[in-house]
Amino acid sequence: MKRLVHSFTARKIMELLLTLLIVTFLSFLLVKLSPVDAAEAYARRTFMLYTPEQLDELRDEMGLNQPLLVQYGTWVGDVLHLDFGTSLVNGRSVLGEVSRAMGVTLSIVLMAAVIEAAGILLVGSLCYWCRRKWAHLLLVFVCIVGVSIPPFFLASSFLDVFAVRFGWISVASSTGLMRYLPAAICLAVGGIALYSQLLSKNIEREMNEDYAVYARCRGLSDMRILWTHALPHALAGLAPSFLQMVGISLAGSAIVEKIFSLPGLGYSIVDSVLYRDTPMIHATILFLAFFLVICNTVSDILQRIFQRGHAEGVVQ
Repeated sequence: MKRLVHSFTARKIMELLLTLLIVTFLSFLLVKLSPVDAAEAYARRTFMLYTPEQLDELRDEMGLNQPLLVQYGTWVGDVLHLDFGTSLVNGRSVLGEVSRAMGVTLSIVLMAAVIEAAGILLVGSLCYWCRRKWAHLLLVFVCIVGVSIPPFFLASSFLDVFAVRFGWISVASSTGLMRYLPAAICLAVGGIALYSQLLSKNIEREMNEDYAVYARCRGLSDMRILWTHALPHALAGLAPSFLQMVGISLAGSAIVEKIFSLPGLGYSIVDSVLYRDTPMIHATILFLAFFLVICNTVSDILQRIFQRGHAEGVVQ
């Protein structure tokens, strides 16, 4: 058993390292293929007029004239010493900038996860109880619409309706958690629409299991069976994929953060790409890929635990 655990852990660590290497190398490659490099973008922002000789000097200072593999190897060596360089836009430490942006993004994503969990529990339970009524068709239609609408369109519509037309909210002047709530809601809608249907199916399957039939024979009501037995089992089956959805929300928050002017990780990625701020590009992509892989790894571990627990229950 210990050997299997160690083998699984070692494999996941290797997958994590390999994924980070591939993703960060691709970021270097795509920046290299860009028609405007970091030196030219920096020169346009800093100097009104510059000569080709000055541009070549900038490229030498930034190491852009070196081969791609040499640039990447130098960057990896610096990252291993926690040296991410300085931003080409504001001259600040990249690590400090990414840390502040990551705090904003994690606040949004964790708030979205809480909203998703509550919404999935509520809508999924309603879908199950209304499964033989016309209201079920209405809930299914709403869920299909929720899955179909991308978060960035929802965010734009949210601002247009509630902030511009009705003036019910003021996104720019909001502080604290209320500043992140609209973005979190826009990120959570798709997850609620998708997983509530899955939860409803899981509850229906669990309510037809042998333990549910036996509980009814003992005189327990369907409501008690649902809340004490079926719902916990149904939620446990969704937990691994829900964690993957949290990871996807990290990646999907980029445009939503930009729309709501929230200085999160996605906002930083968009801005760094626009300004060709290569140190920020590589660092933000590294951190984003790291958290995505961590979410997927934890999801795989939970999936393995649940499968093993289910297998042991079947054997017993």
